[in-house]
Amino acid sequence: MKKYKRICLCLAICLIVGVCAFSFSGCQSYDEMLIIYNWEDYIYSKTDLQDDFNQYYYALTGKTVKIRYSTFDTNETMLTRMLKCNTVADMICPSEYAIQKLVNNGLVQKIDDVIDNNINGEQEKTELKSAIYDNVNSAIYDKVDQVEGMNINDYFIPYMMGTLGIMYNADLLPENISDYGWGVLWNKTTTGEKIMDELDGKIYMKDSIRDSYATAVFYLKEQGRLPAGYETKSAQELINDTSPEMIKAVSAVLKEQKNSGCLKGYEVDFGKEAMVSGAVYVDLAWSGDAMYAIEEAELEGVTLDYFVPESGSNIWFDGWVIPTTAQNPTAALYMMSFLNQADVTTLNMMEIGYTSAVDNTILIDNEDVRDILLEYEYAEIDEETGEYFTDYFDYEVRYPDYTDATLGVMQDFGDSNKEITAMWEEVLSTDNDLSVIWITLGAIALIALVFLIIIFVKNHRKRIVKRI
Repeated sequence: MKKYKRICLCLAICLIVGVCAFSFSGCQSYDEMLIIYNWEDYIYSKTDLQDDFNQYYYALTGKTVKIRYSTFDTNETMLTRMLKCNTVADMICPSEYAIQKLVNNGLVQKIDDVIDNNINGEQEKTELKSAIYDNVNSAIYDKVDQVEGMNINDYFIPYMMGTLGIMYNADLLPENISDYGWGVLWNKTTTGEKIMDELDGKIYMKDSIRDSYATAVFYLKEQGRLPAGYETKSAQELINDTSPEMIKAVSAVLKEQKNSGCLKGYEVDFGKEAMVSGAVYVDLAWSGDAMYAIEEAELEGVTLDYFVPESGSNIWFDGWVIPTTAQNPTAALYMMSFLNQADVTTLNMMEIGYTSAVDNTILIDNEDVRDILLEYEYAEIDEETGEYFTDYFDYEVRYPDYTDATLGVMQDFGDSNKEITAMWEEVLSTDNDLSVIWITLGAIALIALVFLIIIFVKNHRKRIVKRI
């Protein structure tokens, strides 16, 4: 029996050793680590990214690098962690106003300084800078105000860009739905009438202070409810206005929206799926999410559409920055260059739906890009270009006129951030729906009544027992 136990013990040890050896044989050691902090669903396959970038990096530096990837849901989440020094990252992907705030607080490095301090060899520096700078579209970046003596364009590398608009179910809503502009998100016409009963409870807003604020501002403009004297302000001025009058007006219409019964709720990431499944009919959306959802819905036999209201909107861009605390700024720079390669940025667009900051004329002329587009079933129209870059609806959504005066770029709210954040939290917490209040009070009263009946029955039984 003892011999049998020894044999079993030896077999078990051999099995454990074998499993461990097999496991460790699959582990690869890396020379360096690269920590990326990015939006959710905002880069192509992380496994492919690891393999592809590792090959790219090794060919240029002779070193291997392990990518560690984490995500955030809003700029505010990322900014809170950065301002509290709770984030360790080599590269981060904020939006325009968040980049401005990080620069103003001295939390990110100048790209040129990083190159000069971390890249060896003038030729390598020249090639890297060329790959980073020459392949990006700079049509909208100068709309962000600069701090005196400081240009935020020196601190980031553009990644993706697009617009804020309305995605809707074209199968269920009227063809002229875009005529109602931002009022669709309130289920209101420009004259204040309800668009349709079927929209109530079928609308998603963004759980984002800045996007909801901008939406409310343009809704006020459509409804003729802007504060006195604001009617002639540009889109750029309106979405960045933080006067007490504007904050009060925005608060009022956001509360109206929340308490009207038209909203299903607020979301950041799951609106696309909800639109495809039919859980909601309207969603405040970024253009990239809209394009992704439109194509996914088509596979399910659902027709979704997207429009930017004519009264004005936000045109945004996201860019890569390198924190002052970055441990591996060199690998971060090479990753930025890698992501701006024509074939890589096209593959990225195919996977996430967003529009790369790389100039589309560069992409159109690239054979690798056309091969990728054909692989993703974008038919080739002629020898020069493919369906993806032709002048029709999809193209206009992906590549709007970035110089359009009705499109404004968000800027840091500065000292008004706390006041606007407090306003937003009040909007989310307010509930003026009396029916909900009465139902709650009724439930409490019913529980109290049941409790009193139970006490009465127990006391009554005690009296009967005493009499007996």
